[in-house]
Amino acid sequence: MHPRDKEIWLAIDQGFRVIDWEAWFGCPEGADYLSRAGHEVTARAVAGLTAFLGSDWLPRAVTPSLAPGRASDTFVGLGRAAPVLQIMKGAEQGAWVEAVRWWATYALLEETGVPGLASVRRDVRRDITLSRFLHTQTQARLALMGVSRGLPVELEPTKASGGPGDIRIGPVFIEVVTFAEDQKLQDYEKFRQNCRVHLLALDRGRDIHWEGDFPELLNGDDFETWKKRTEEAAQQCADLETAVDVLSNAGRRLTVQPGNVPQGTTLTGETVESDQGRRLLGKVRGKCHKTAGAGTAWIWVEDHSGLFYFPMPFAEMPLAAKTDALADLFGPLLEEYVHVAGIIVSNAARRRLPLPLDEDALRPAAQGFQRGLPLDRVRETIVIPRKILLPDQTNLIARMCDAEAAALDWALLRLGVPGGVRSLLADWSTTRQVSPLWTP
Repeated sequence: MHPRDKEIWLAIDQGFRVIDWEAWFGCPEGADYLSRAGHEVTARAVAGLTAFLGSDWLPRAVTPSLAPGRASDTFVGLGRAAPVLQIMKGAEQGAWVEAVRWWATYALLEETGVPGLASVRRDVRRDITLSRFLHTQTQARLALMGVSRGLPVELEPTKASGGPGDIRIGPVFIEVVTFAEDQKLQDYEKFRQNCRVHLLALDRGRDIHWEGDFPELLNGDDFETWKKRTEEAAQQCADLETAVDVLSNAGRRLTVQPGNVPQGTTLTGETVESDQGRRLLGKVRGKCHKTAGAGTAWIWVEDHSGLFYFPMPFAEMPLAAKTDALADLFGPLLEEYVHVAGIIVSNAARRRLPLPLDEDALRPAAQGFQRGLPLDRVRETIVIPRKILLPDQTNLIARMCDAEAAALDWALLRLGVPGGVRSLLADWSTTRQVSPLWTP
């Protein structure tokens, strides 16, 4: 982290400065991975996100809610997305591109005058919770996918039974379900973020870096003891220029090393088990029931639960096996709720450089897509249509999923950035993969 960024975040931590999007992206001096055009886009993104979400949104979003039943719906993992807070070498570029994707999506939808955007913006400003933010992000992303294909798009369209839906793209009416982490996963992620902030503070003024494992979930005195031991290890490493291990009560090993962090260095956490399949099925069943009066609808599930995360068993399965597994899980539900045209499950949890090749899994009851999104996001989307197909709608969704990787560059071009993502980074080269699917 650049010394100027360290000063800014220390002031935020001590309450002398309110967090804002400028701090979120980091100072220009520390973002040496950006080209001149990239720095210009950062300034536009800071202004654009502030204008769309409101100047008080980010400070409120990172403040835990004290309202009953809302504590678990706060942004405990929001720091994972900030470019300036990335620990792994090279990860800041991917986080920066993802944040620019947020801005470019909102800006493009505003520029094209997509109906219903004002309602979406009002909701995300009023309901400052993780679930609302993820829901808004999904609505906006789907809208961009539709607009980039030249399709008519409407946010918050009126349902047949009255009241607003989530999005209509051409003839396809979509209701969005955001599937977030359960409480156990949220508790551990909040703990891991606290560990990460603590280790960043120990790095200040010392030429050291950390690798290995975060401890298991520690509470009270045990956490204070672990922090004290890491402080002692950091000082010993800096004084003697030698590696020092810190073991948790469960034997999880964290090592402090002298020198700058090498590329590929990682910090990993404990695996927290949860019956995600049962939770997912219950969540989608509830949405199917609520949309019974909406007419024919697709259910789009944006998964942030950890279902696609390693080392979850599901995450380790090939795309074809994942596609079959979700088709088996949701098949009975589609027979029960005949108004549901299909169920789509999508996730972009994995980050990988270089991006993998496109992959398609055309299975008897469903189809899966793996696409690499600039810069380092791997999106997997699985489309499970009902047995009585709506071929035009199914094909439209397939083409949107197939072409999503090109949507950001298209939006940037419309916003006056002709070189796309490639022009915004100081040193990045990639080979564009040609899709095997036909697109108009």
